[in-house]
Amino acid sequence: MEGCSKKSDGTVPGLPDDPLIEILSHVPAKSVCRFKCVSKAWHDLITDPDNRKKLPQAMQGLFVETADSEVDDTKLASISFSFIDLTVRSVPMDIDPSFSFLMERTGIKTFFFLDSCNGLILFGHRQEPSYLSAGTYMVCNPTTKQWSAVPACGSREALSHTYLAFDPAVSSHFHLVQFQMPDVDMEIVSLHVYSSENGTWSQNQIDEQKEQGQLEGWHHQFTLEVLDFRCAFVNGFLHLIVWGPDRQHILVVDIQGEARRMITVPGMADGNQTHNITCYLGQSQGHLHCVTVESADENNDKLSIWVLQNYDTQEWVLKNTMDLDSFDVFGETEDLNEFQVVDIHQDCNVVFFLQESCKLTTYDMDRKEVSVIATFKDRKDPCDFARYVPYFSESSDLTNKY
Repeated sequence: MEGCSKKSDGTVPGLPDDPLIEILSHVPAKSVCRFKCVSKAWHDLITDPDNRKKLPQAMQGLFVETADSEVDDTKLASISFSFIDLTVRSVPMDIDPSFSFLMERTGIKTFFFLDSCNGLILFGHRQEPSYLSAGTYMVCNPTTKQWSAVPACGSREALSHTYLAFDPAVSSHFHLVQFQMPDVDMEIVSLHVYSSENGTWSQNQIDEQKEQGQLEGWHHQFTLEVLDFRCAFVNGFLHLIVWGPDRQHILVVDIQGEARRMITVPGMADGNQTHNITCYLGQSQGHLHCVTVESADENNDKLSIWVLQNYDTQEWVLKNTMDLDSFDVFGETEDLNEFQVVDIHQDCNVVFFLQESCKLTTYDMDRKEVSVIATFKDRKDPCDFARYVPYFSESSDLTNKY
């Protein structure tokens, strides 16, 4: 009958495909991936090109941005991109790991990662060797090879950090949220939001906010983390590390640019950060995760992985700890500046580390296993990573296609 849902042929007897796909669209990506192994009917249903556009996708790998380590400050660094596949597959993925299609079609040679979110990647690009200035932005879907240029915000301070917010389960539109400061370690003076729906940047959202309680005057009291200014997009909110007068906090901002709350970094409620080395925020399995590395003493470096179990009560649960010195694969870790947490797997309990700028290492929390999955040579230093989570739907907001 015209207008009726397609009937499922053996997937779930008597249940049409459309409501089944609607149910699966609310299931974690890891589970959807496992369901492909139930039977051929389930595999065909989930991998159908039309259906997979509606289903959550598992993390497939990491894009790697590398720069020539021998380029001096008077020249633009030679930046290139590659891909680390985290899956076992017989057929290679239909993606361009070098993003050559962007360079070919735009004529811009120096792209660099700024952020990634649910299948989209935010690039900055520059025409001059300046780390504090950039031209327009580029938002790209590497799965569909679509992209769109985003103009620079009209209000420009010397330093800015720009983040991408995109949740295809809620909207096909994306947002950029930009924090601006006069200089490093100075207060945030403006906050602007770009919406792909209307194609414009907002006025300074700090001027529009009515701040009360803990958030009153937050932009005067807190500065963005200098060494690691990445953020985590979880449940429709951006989360990023800020420094207060005596400790770190996690600032939560919505996609309209309004500060919503402050969350205390786990393990630091007493304000004692003397031995804290680094902190990483990321989204995994639908929850905010925080990774801290602490030096308890000169012979004991401990890594702690926390999950924000209860958002309302700000209850952090210690998920895993590991003594870095107990794993031979890490070698000597006397200088933790050579040791960086770069990501946490979207779908499982795996953390990614970069050691000495040349080895990408994983730690599987469930199996207590450490493995080197990639090494970098030929004077190419990896300087950033971006998750690859396929997003198969084409977007009218991304106006160019290869």
